[in-house]
Amino acid sequence: MSALYTSYSGLQVSQLATEIAGNNIANAENPKYTRQRVDISSRFSLPLHPGDVGTGAQADQIVRIHDEFVYGRLRSAATNLEYQEFSEKTLVELSKYFPDINEVGVQRDLIAFFDSWQKLAANPSEDSQKIVLAESAKNLGRGIQDIRGKMTDMQRMIDQLLVSGIDEVNRLGKRISEINQEIRQLEAHKYNHANKLRDERDHLEMQLQKLVGAEVIKKGQKTMTHVDPNIADYGEHYSILVGGFAIVDERSFHPLKTDAAANAAGAMSAVFFEHRDLSRENISTNIHGGKLGAILDLRGRTFDEKTGEPADGIIHKYISNLDVFSRGIIQSVNDVYAGSATDKMISDQIGSSVGLSSRQAKGTPIANLGDRYLRTDVQQGDMILAVYSPDGKRMVPDLTISIDPSAMSLEGVANAINAELDARDINAEAAVDGGSMVLRTGGRGNAIPAGALLIAEDFSLTRNALGITGSQRLADVDAVDIPFTITNGTFDIGIYDDNGTQQAVRTITIDKDSRNPLYSTLNGIAAQINMPHVDDNRDNDMTNDVDDFVTASFDANRFRIRTDDQNAGVYFNITDHGTGFAGAIGLHKFMEGSGAKDINLSSHFRQDPTGIQAYDLPVVGNNNIANRMQQLQYDDVNFFNDNGTVHEDTLMGRYRYVAGMVAEDTASTKMARETASALHDSIAQQHTSISQVNVDEELANLLRFQAGYSANARVMTTIQTMLDTLLGIKV
Repeated sequence: MSALYTSYSGLQVSQLATEIAGNNIANAENPKYTRQRVDISSRFSLPLHPGDVGTGAQADQIVRIHDEFVYGRLRSAATNLEYQEFSEKTLVELSKYFPDINEVGVQRDLIAFFDSWQKLAANPSEDSQKIVLAESAKNLGRGIQDIRGKMTDMQRMIDQLLVSGIDEVNRLGKRISEINQEIRQLEAHKYNHANKLRDERDHLEMQLQKLVGAEVIKKGQKTMTHVDPNIADYGEHYSILVGGFAIVDERSFHPLKTDAAANAAGAMSAVFFEHRDLSRENISTNIHGGKLGAILDLRGRTFDEKTGEPADGIIHKYISNLDVFSRGIIQSVNDVYAGSATDKMISDQIGSSVGLSSRQAKGTPIANLGDRYLRTDVQQGDMILAVYSPDGKRMVPDLTISIDPSAMSLEGVANAINAELDARDINAEAAVDGGSMVLRTGGRGNAIPAGALLIAEDFSLTRNALGITGSQRLADVDAVDIPFTITNGTFDIGIYDDNGTQQAVRTITIDKDSRNPLYSTLNGIAAQINMPHVDDNRDNDMTNDVDDFVTASFDANRFRIRTDDQNAGVYFNITDHGTGFAGAIGLHKFMEGSGAKDINLSSHFRQDPTGIQAYDLPVVGNNNIANRMQQLQYDDVNFFNDNGTVHEDTLMGRYRYVAGMVAEDTASTKMARETASALHDSIAQQHTSISQVNVDEELANLLRFQAGYSANARVMTTIQTMLDTLLGIKV
């Protein structure tokens, strides 16, 4: 009877092997399926004389032909390919915003802008040509705004993809944790293998890694070389990490969250890992692979605290460079246009006053004003004030005022300054006006005359905390309060009568890092213009110099220069020597805006383009400003990058640099995608040869198992015949 069972076991094993081969063939076109094999071994032997006698074969387990190490490489290659494909797709779209032919886009608008100035130079008084110029300036601004708007829209669009992508990550991670539980239950017995569940989990792992570049950790892989040398599977410890945090830990799942509320302006989302205690950790900077890694690299991972817009990322790089280009246009054009003679110039708003009420200024200690009014912390320390004589020389010693912000109000600071001025008998005063402190000369009768009173140092930090912009160093002002950069150097302010005859000219010095506030503050620049005993004409006549015709001031957060009331028919202009001062603060501006987002023709000229001036002096036929504007397209100008570096180039050259950057990145990404695709295909081919079904091989196995089944059946028939013969013997 044992011989019959031996053959029967062979039939069972052959039948099972045939069924597995048939199942492999049935799933030959299923990319989620891993081919399987039956692990066959001999059953126990009977210890008989003259030797052990076998009792047949048995199927120990059904195993997948899966090499986790090769599959891990395939997942990594797929992650990189997904990253490169999404990056290339996005950059190809972005590159369409920068057409590189003269007839289209910003390049065309820039050419038309300078062509309009050339035509105005030929007819400087022609109103129709001024209208054409105004339209070309508006078209240039609109074109740049349009590009920036499209790039911002692209950031917002892929931000939505990030949110939906994180939702998908959570769905996949949760399902994988559920599969792990099911696998644990099915594989409670040593030789039971949940192959279908493992196939499903592999497929989800691939989706997850392509999506977010997750790190799949499987420890304790087993090899079964007696079945197939390619098997490395059935690990015992399992986890999935995203950004270094385990979203799946065996059967536990920890979701990721997106939250725009964490962004100051609530504009775009950050990615958080949520701990079991519901506390969150921002992991936006930790995700680098897959589609979401590409999204974060493109959109940006950190945000500007004020605007809520991305502060880094590839698209931000393009936006930043477009902003630099736009600021270069605005500042350089306005620097030239400030040379057009006028009777008044008023800057853009620079900084913002804290707006203290009269009661607060008089009775509330500075330190108690709170975050609503204080830009920075304040501390006990000295405020150093410099006093200048009417000829611009610094009077020594400086005034030192001890300030205790916890005990002194703003008016208390002004009173302390005035007490020191009284003690020195200096004709100047400090006062609280409009919720801020102002320093001015005069008002003290026959005291020692002063040309200027300026804050030189403030170790109590009151100046910065209360936003007393006119007394802050220009190095701080152009880093915080204006989007443009002022450079050390000089500019001339010239005075002319209505016949274009020069009456006086004064050179103003800027040294924005200087400890001498006469050269490093807006109040100091105004004081240089107003200094009463400077003989600009060198004729020993103190009544015909620049200060006798114009007055400069910084009040209500605007820098102002205007001719005095008694000087009708007098005009002035600014000739810059590289400081960019007029263009930076918007004095007598032609263009307005802070960058690509809002670059435009000045609102004054949008309302009345006939007010555009082609001249530098108010003389009929003068077209010097129009000629200088036309020349500007060929001149190198300074472009101040966000990282503090300065790039000299022409306006057209800088635009081509920005457009070329996008084109170069697109081409580079295309090459990276092609390389990633080739690597992925190579590894995929290796994985396919190991784990995917080879129909020819399975058909050969089917014939082999069928032959084994037939042979075992023949053995059983033979044994049956032998038994019949034995039972037929008559004794």
